[in-house]
Formats: sequence, C-alpha cells, structure tokens
Amino acid sequence: MLFDRRAFLTGIASIAGSSALADSRHEYREYGFKDYFSTNSLRGTYPSDPADIVIANQLAQAMPKTNPFEVMQALSQITQVGSTGEVFNERWKRFANPLLVRFFHDIGYKRTPYPGDCTPWCAATTSWCLQRAGLKIPRDPASSQSFLRYGTRVREPAPGDLCVFTTINDPAHGHVGFFADSDGISVTVLGGNQTGEAATNCGVGYRQSKITRAVYPINPERRRSVGIHYLSAFIRPG
Repeated sequence: MLFDRRAFLTGIASIAGSSALADSRHEYREYGFKDYFSTNSLRGTYPSDPADIVIANQLAQAMPKTNPFEVMQALSQITQVGSTGEVFNERWKRFANPLLVRFFHDIGYKRTPYPGDCTPWCAATTSWCLQRAGLKIPRDPASSQSFLRYGTRVREPAPGDLCVFTTINDPAHGHVGFFADSDGISVTVLGGNQTGEAATNCGVGYRQSKITRAVYPINPERRRSVGIHYLSAFIRPG
C-alpha cells in the first residue's frame, strides 16, 4: 500500500494510546559508532568462534545480488544457528555474531577484527544490502541519519525505498530500514536491529534485536507519547 498523506496528517491521534506502539521493543537507544571499536570490557562482547566466522562468510556470500530489498529479505529468512545456538541474523547475547560484524567490515570499517556487535547495526545492515546489490552507499554508512543526504526523496514510497527515522530529542541518531508497507499512520519496515526483547551483555539498550519486519509510527507531530522517533523522509536508493 502506498503512503496516504491525508491519513498521515489526521490519523496520528488515534494511535497515541496504542499498546503496540508503546511496545518497549522499539525503545532501543542508538549509541555512537565509537562503541563498536571500544575496548571497554563492560561494553563489548566475547569474540566470535572461528567456526562461526566461516559460516557467517558462507552465508554472506550466498546472499542474492538482485536488489537491496531482496537482499534484506533473504537475510531475514536465515535460520542457521551458530555455536551459541543463536540465529545468525540477530544480535547474540554474549558472543559477537560474525555476520553482523562482517557488515561493518564490508562497508569500510576494518579497524579491528571481529570485536563484537554491540553498536546499533540498522544502518550498517542497510548499507551492506545496498552494496551487495551494486548500489552506492552513504559517506557514513553506519549512521542512520547519513541516509538523509543520500538518494532521492519521494512522497509515495514503494517497497525497497528507505524509511529514515530521527530520534525526537537527538537529531544525530535514529533508525533506517526498507519500506515494506503503510497504512498512513504507521509504516512496516524491513531492516536490521529491530524488535529485540531479550537482554544482552552489551549494556542498557542493547537488546537481542534481529533482521525482521517491524511497525513504526510515522509520528509527524513528533510526540514522545507516540514513539521516540519520527519519520524524516522516504528515500529512493541510487
């Protein structure tokens, strides 16, 4: 369904009290990228098992190269588990998931070898999918807000366009993923670092999020009672 601007403007009040939108799974913080390279043992995770790194590389190489939306869809459908018993398309509770870490490495962040996956990874995963499909990526591909200076803004998104959200009280941070659908009040986003429930050893806000579909309010009035983010733009990659 395409984006309905009238519903966008008139429907937000009806969802302010929605329990689904108040779900704490969407209340994660986006910490600075510096955390990914942190040597602070309180923030990092245990290194990846070498055998898991081999599997992660095989999974990455098996992903399609058709278009970025299909790449993300394929990542969301991974069911293989690593030595910890956790699926390769989610943040692991204690050990670094080497597939998520590889996303950062492949888009240009190669300062340390598989140090952990505690940094928010929505933008890195999105950039990896774009790069896998042969498209350019933002100058700061691990930052969600860098996508506001990328591609072409559109009013009526199609599946595969980008949804860029900005944190209400912190315009330097937010969330990004691929547009899948909309009812004019909220959007369904296919992306990484979404709907995490279980705690991890990375610290407060670092839930065991995964690559999946999640529903986010558009929140044009930027009400904190509706959500921590508002939709800044729909972006067509390219």
